[in-house]
Amino acid sequence: MVALALLVLSLAPTLAANITILVGDNFYHGPGNTTQDRDIRTINVGDVVTWSYVGQLSHPTASDNGAWATFQMNQSNTTFMRTFSTPGTFAYHCTAHGAPGIGQYGVLTVAGTATATLDARAAGVELNVYPNPSRGQVTVQLNQKAGADYKLRLSNIIGQEVRTVALRPELTATGLPLDLGDLHAGVYFYSLLVDGRVTTTKRLVLQN
Repeated sequence: MVALALLVLSLAPTLAANITILVGDNFYHGPGNTTQDRDIRTINVGDVVTWSYVGQLSHPTASDNGAWATFQMNQSNTTFMRTFSTPGTFAYHCTAHGAPGIGQYGVLTVAGTATATLDARAAGVELNVYPNPSRGQVTVQLNQKAGADYKLRLSNIIGQEVRTVALRPELTATGLPLDLGDLHAGVYFYSLLVDGRVTTTKRLVLQN
């Protein structure tokens, strides 16, 4: 049993969850939370949180402790994604309709042990998917270094994983063709995973 527990703990950092928080007019709602005007939940180190705009008004969202720069939530900026790599309590609020702990606000409690984060650009690793926008036929290009496990993870606007592709050096150096024609038109996010950790995330638009 001890060995099994240790195995589960060793795998925990790679089992990151995708959490979606809906940003509406005067509320933040997480999955399953439809009765309160704020979202208070516990997540784990390594989880990816996506704030998704569903309102009519503008809701600039600020971190109470400066963990991130204020991001806009409006009809021109419908999503904001962040990976939480350190444990702690991260409270946030709408600067137009709330304040710390008042009105439109939320609290994220991150449990676990801090994980080392990789700055992909500093490491000289760059992932691109083009053309963007695309009608389904794209090319994946990654200048990568040997010795790591690289994957592309494609998620929809509510954070659900829809495709994962292993990126091998011999296939991606000149460009790996990828057919996404079976997916619905809309906004998606593609992430570069290095040894199971999200390092960069970018937006991809699929058209009919």
